[in-house]
Amino acid sequence: MFLSNFESSVDVKKRVSIPALFRKSLGGQESVYLWESLDKPCIEGCGQALVDHFEASISDLDLMDRRRFALATVILGDMVQARLDDGGRIVLDAALMAKAGITDKAKIVGAGDRFQIWEPTRYEAMRARLSRKSPYTSSGYSPSRSFLNTPSCTPSFFQLTSSCGASCLTSPSVR
Repeated sequence: MFLSNFESSVDVKKRVSIPALFRKSLGGQESVYLWESLDKPCIEGCGQALVDHFEASISDLDLMDRRRFALATVILGDMVQARLDDGGRIVLDAALMAKAGITDKAKIVGAGDRFQIWEPTRYEAMRARLSRKSPYTSSGYSPSRSFLNTPSCTPSFFQLTSSCGASCLTSPSVR
């Protein structure tokens, strides 16, 4: 499981250090898999287990289902494999870096079954928005104020795949 967050510099060769705790979560794997987030301005990454889960979830859809093609194209088709070097660094894909706005620093954030790589100021802005939209108030939880209930926070990708449910993109441990 990927937990916590770390800031890392990005060197001139586009290398970023994957935190030791994250490498431990990979269980000795020599690569990570990266893709453009479907609903956030960041890069998402994972180990082989989540890639296998994505593939299995996509394969569960009917062969002619348009969602199957969309998921396979957007997740598997655009995924990049990044090999860990002896120092625990990976080379970030230039196109992914550009889309996420990453230049000389990166914020690496654990998200359970995956991790995210953010441009640090974008990450802090996102955290501030989440704090302002927090469903928790001084009087307790208020479902009507939940940020997940606001249209601006509903990713269009999930609208595309809504009939297959969130299970298409969740790990087996949270099903």
